[in-house]
Amino acid sequence: MPILVSDFPSLTDDLQSIFNEVAKNKVAENVGFSIFNVFDTDRLTYDHLILHGVSGIKRVTSGQDLPKLSAREGDSVSWTQEYFGAEVDITKKMRKFDLHNQIDSVVRSITEDAFDKIDQSLADRIIQGWGTSYTDVYGDTVSALGPDGLALFTASHTTPINSDVFSNIISDGTNTNPPLSRQAIVYMRAQGLKHRDPNNLVRSINYDTIIVTADNEDIADRICNSEYLPGSANNDKNPLKGKVKVIVWPRLALASDGTDSSAYWFMCDSKGVKESLQCLFAERPALDAPEQVYANKNWAYSLDFFYAIGMGFPAYIAGSKGDKS
Repeated sequence: MPILVSDFPSLTDDLQSIFNEVAKNKVAENVGFSIFNVFDTDRLTYDHLILHGVSGIKRVTSGQDLPKLSAREGDSVSWTQEYFGAEVDITKKMRKFDLHNQIDSVVRSITEDAFDKIDQSLADRIIQGWGTSYTDVYGDTVSALGPDGLALFTASHTTPINSDVFSNIISDGTNTNPPLSRQAIVYMRAQGLKHRDPNNLVRSINYDTIIVTADNEDIADRICNSEYLPGSANNDKNPLKGKVKVIVWPRLALASDGTDSSAYWFMCDSKGVKESLQCLFAERPALDAPEQVYANKNWAYSLDFFYAIGMGFPAYIAGSKGDKS
């Protein structure tokens, strides 16, 4: 029996169920959502202000008023929501011949496409973190500059408060952009823990997470999760075990523009990184039923969403191309 107009509500429920199932699975798989700060906003343009060196705690003498908080304003940036979507046609042919397999496949495929592209767009933002612009997964040229007007990974990030300069390009103490190694991880963890704010107060960055491609998964696991120190002759204990988490993000191996980034690796402060990398949704992906049947008798469902990728204070993530460049 063909699928009739009277069957429309039932079909819509079935397709919505398929969308919900696939969306749930893809959200669980999308590594970018676990790294970026993902939140909802109803603003088309979202203004973000970075406060540098917030302080105010002082010695208080008897009878003295408590000192006022000193919040030194730093960089500000605006992120604008962009609109994405596609039409999902349930054609007269599909309905006439009751092609449920095709109908289900179309909805599954377009749902996977939406969430895969979102995850790839998040991966591209850090893969392309050494440049000023790049071609994203949607084929558009987008800016890669952060709120300080510099690329995400830069050797001379500054704050507008004073002349403080810091680098978030990974080093092993001798080379920048080194291959993944225990030496580089240990060096960067020590540097991060000594980070100072513009008031010259230690505000440690705890590089407790490394993010790698599948190409680096084996060595990352050996460095961070082995009980004993890899390569040691006397089975000395591994001090990094339990202190550094390994996240494998397969999408990091290849950028949307074809850049081979399989050797790239990154370190982040798992708490602070959500200040550095943000993903804002004004509307999360949703499947909507058509409001009318068109002259070609297609039932045109739609899958669409609004979101933006934002970069904040870059100090909580560091990157390496793995080529000593």
